[in-house]
Amino acid sequence: MLAPASPSPAFWFALSALCLACSESEGASVGTARPDASALPPKPVEVQPGFFTVQGEPLRLLADGDDLPVRLASQGGYAAFAGARVAGMPPGAVHMTAELIDPTTEQILVSDTRVVKLEPTPDASEKVEPPSEDNSNFLHLVACPNYGERMVHGLEWRLVVRVDDDEYVGAASVNVVPRCTYGSRFWQCLCECQPGYVFGKCGAPH
Repeated sequence: MLAPASPSPAFWFALSALCLACSESEGASVGTARPDASALPPKPVEVQPGFFTVQGEPLRLLADGDDLPVRLASQGGYAAFAGARVAGMPPGAVHMTAELIDPTTEQILVSDTRVVKLEPTPDASEKVEPPSEDNSNFLHLVACPNYGERMVHGLEWRLVVRVDDDEYVGAASVNVVPRCTYGSRFWQCLCECQPGYVFGKCGAPH
């Protein structure tokens, strides 16, 4: 009785190639994952810069050339309280940044970044903005004392407000004129908003 013939080298070559193809196919299948929602790019939103006025009053939107009030800040100095009305996102918390930029040099005089709470606007326009109970949900741009080289009060500056986090992104800028608000602190504010501030220049610190 004849013994069965051994498989030829060509047979073993074809078998090994088939096994290799199977393993590569299985590896690709195992390594493929569904897209992670957190890895999706942030959604663009529309940003309209504005500022805090007084408690209970809604955010006031800014247009080119508008005055931006500068008033006494609780942490010291004199600040503009900037914010934004945002379209394209639901109510909730979001990272927001504001910058006051010298348009003649493009240098940032002051900036502030914080997580702010946004609520539906009073006009039911399907937009959101910081609530007006107080200024804690606004960006505090403490522009004075002014350590820069250009007067803050009465000159045009560029205000940039950005929404920038994992889910939403957007930015807008507007040319504004920061002005110290009239009152008992007006002259102190005016002094501290002059360029080249040094300690004691305007009297005792507040």
